[in-house]
Amino acid sequence: MNGAMETATSDLSRVFARLIADRKLELPPLPATAAEVMSLCQQEATDAAKLSAVIHRDQTIASNVLRVANSAAYAGPVACSSLQQAVSRLGLQLITEIAMAVSVRGRMFANPACKELLGFLWKHSVITGFYTKEIARLRRRNVEIAFLCGLLHDVGKACLLNSVDKAIGKADMALSMDALLAALEHQHIAAGGLLAKEWKLPDQIAEAILCHHDPATATRFADMAMTVALADQLAHHVVPTRLAVPPTEEQLLQHPVLVGLNIYPDQLDGLLKMKERALLVTEGMA
Repeated sequence: MNGAMETATSDLSRVFARLIADRKLELPPLPATAAEVMSLCQQEATDAAKLSAVIHRDQTIASNVLRVANSAAYAGPVACSSLQQAVSRLGLQLITEIAMAVSVRGRMFANPACKELLGFLWKHSVITGFYTKEIARLRRRNVEIAFLCGLLHDVGKACLLNSVDKAIGKADMALSMDALLAALEHQHIAAGGLLAKEWKLPDQIAEAILCHHDPATATRFADMAMTVALADQLAHHVVPTRLAVPPTEEQLLQHPVLVGLNIYPDQLDGLLKMKERALLVTEGMA
């Protein structure tokens, strides 16, 4: 990193840090429908009729849930014509994931000034969610909240990108893409933690956001933090973007969480072979 870029990164990072400290980041409220869906998914007595009734109240979410349910990743021999049919076919868990993904994308990934970066970030987030769930399944762990932990792990970057116009305007600086990406990396954990509090996200998701770069700091859900850490790197490897330098397969094989997760090289290879399925899921949620 050259001197000019270091200065620009440092300047923007400080502006982001001040926005976070002063709680002036653009933090849209979690849609009421999404909050209800998340609440329902944690209740044992939830059924297809209850969930479809809640989703029906928001026609944008409802239409997008049906669109995703009928996409190549999830479609059955006959298209789903109603939400209740989609819930019955795909199950409460999957419909909850789709509804939450649709809600989050509409609220957090819509700044036209950063359209390309937010597009990369969305794809990376969905693929990370996919791999978080698949790693949990491989290890016979509870997969109910795994997808959302992966989907939201980098939501702090979306928060910062939604405030970048304000940040750059206030600092009045010429900014390179590399400087912006570096500043996002510096501050996205703190921004994500702030959003987790604002949205009252479940503790497991909040800890995944805060600890996915350093799972050893997790206090309650270290297993999930390690799972998201590996899923994050798998996603960067499978679909490289400008967001990060993609790890090589050799670097993945040496990832420190593999020991903690008790994942062997042949199992990692099996996860890598899920690339096409991961891309189908991502395209369905585009």
